[in-house]
Amino acid sequence: MTVPSLRIVYGDESSRRANVLSETLRNQGHEVVVLDEAARVLSEPEPDLYVLGRSFADGTSALELFESLRRTGRSAPIVLVDEKPGIEVMRRAVELGAADLVLRPLEEGELARAIERAQAARTPKPRIDSEPRPHSWARSYAIEESTVGRAARELSAFLVNEGVVNAHRVRIASALAEAVDNACRHAYPQGRGEIALRAEVQRTRVQLTIEDRGRGFDVARAKLERVPAALPGARRSGLAPATGSSSSTGLGRVERLCEGHEIVSGPAGTTVGLSFELTPVRFDEEGEHLAETDFLDPSRARNLIASLRRGRADLSGVAPGMALTIGRIIGGLDAEVRPPKGKA
Repeated sequence: MTVPSLRIVYGDESSRRANVLSETLRNQGHEVVVLDEAARVLSEPEPDLYVLGRSFADGTSALELFESLRRTGRSAPIVLVDEKPGIEVMRRAVELGAADLVLRPLEEGELARAIERAQAARTPKPRIDSEPRPHSWARSYAIEESTVGRAARELSAFLVNEGVVNAHRVRIASALAEAVDNACRHAYPQGRGEIALRAEVQRTRVQLTIEDRGRGFDVARAKLERVPAALPGARRSGLAPATGSSSSTGLGRVERLCEGHEIVSGPAGTTVGLSFELTPVRFDEEGEHLAETDFLDPSRARNLIASLRRGRADLSGVAPGMALTIGRIIGGLDAEVRPPKGKA
């Protein structure tokens, strides 16, 4: 795709590398307005695209300005440029709908590719049907040691073919792994049975269903058991131990990874329905199709949380797609066991 000349507002704290980046944009044929204060960016007429550095001369962060731009009705795509973004920064960027995040130091051509992707996401695609049919995937698995990993990776492969970006594939496959692991361990304690899975992709949503015909459970009671740890001050008042937090259980982690969930359980089995919203964002990383980035294994998630509680978790070097999934899970932990800012 050839990107036409765009009017770009580049907001960043004044520095030599900011000058280099603005010249790079101009050399690509774009009209560039460079501003070093958030207030000036907000007062500037809306451009075709925003490029925002980490912070501004007035102390405003890129994410704070991002929120202000959206609150004032600006809809132009926003590309973030950052040196070492932490998990919380990347998670918030996804929530706000960033078009892309480019890491410093800039690799040759990476900024141009980010702008190209941002424009491609904004350009309307030709409509073949007024109501496109959903694409679906369905599988049944016997309860075996390999079932969790196999189901998660086969779902991930389906999502690749559907064009779902890596950051979302990781969290959807991770949520599926948690739900399947929960069914294997609790619905079929004897290790014999079958689990039916179905995924449906339409536009900007993925709907996932997990069904078993094993031992059911009291959904209302399980939900109430997870409530106290989520209440402010629950730990201090002794209402709930650390291990009872919503992210310490398989279903608790599932809830953190999806936008909507519904569980129906009884003597005939359990049905778990999960929905995931797909934001138009992509964090490029080499090797994004490698097995270790396909999903967060439930046992790894449990070990990660245990390490965080002991203050021994090392999250450095985590791939961006996986970091976003870990960030959502960490969001359900008590503040005292989350990694310090800048250490994620």
